[in-house]
Amino acid sequence: MRFYDLGGGGEQRVASRRVLTVPNLLSFARLAILPVVYLDLVQGRLVRAFVLLVVFASTDWFDGYVARRFDQVTELGKLLDPISDRVLFVVVGVAFVVSGLLPLWAVLVLLVRDVLVGIAGVALVLRGAKPPDVTRLGKTATFGLMWALPTFLVAAIVGDGTQDPQPVLYAIAWVLFLVNAALYWLAAADYARTVRRRAQVAAEGDRPAPDGD
Repeated sequence: MRFYDLGGGGEQRVASRRVLTVPNLLSFARLAILPVVYLDLVQGRLVRAFVLLVVFASTDWFDGYVARRFDQVTELGKLLDPISDRVLFVVVGVAFVVSGLLPLWAVLVLLVRDVLVGIAGVALVLRGAKPPDVTRLGKTATFGLMWALPTFLVAAIVGDGTQDPQPVLYAIAWVLFLVNAALYWLAAADYARTVRRRAQVAAEGDRPAPDGD
C-alpha cells in the first residue's frame, strides 16, 4: 500500500490499483507518440516534432495535476510517470544526436544518470525495500529538461537547420539544458542518500536477533 500527499494541508491518501484513469491514459499516449517524434527528428520534420514534444511536456504536468485534483493517483501511474520521462530522454536523446541537434556527451549526461538511478532502485527492490518516490527537485529538473529540448528545436527551425541554429535561442536552450541537467544530478544524489538509508534499514531487518540467555 502506497500513500501520496494530496497537498495543501498535507492530507495523505492511498494510491489506488485502478488502470483506466485519465492520468494513466495520458502517460500511455505520451509513450505512444515517442516513435513518431523519433522519426520526425531524424527525417527532418522539426516543426511537428516540436509540437509533439510540447504536448508531451505539457501533459507531463497536467496528468499529475489531474491525478491529485480528482483523486486518481494509482500504483500504475506512479510507475508510468517516471518511466515515460526516462523513455523520452532515451528516444529523443538518440534522435537529437542522430539529427545533429545535440552532441553525444550531452545526452550521455542524462542517460548515465538514469542508468545509475535505475540500478540503485533495482538493488533496493531486491533487498525488499520500496524505492523512493520522485522528489519535487527531480520533477522540476525533468520538466525543465523537457522544455530545453523543444527550445533546441525552435532554434533550428528559426535558424538554418540543425547545423546553423538561431544563436540567441540556441544559447537559451543550452542554459536551460545545463541548469536543469545539474538539478537532475542533484536530485539523483538525494535519491542515492535515500536509497542508502533504506538499504541499511533493510539490511538491519535481515539480521538475526541475538540469542537470549
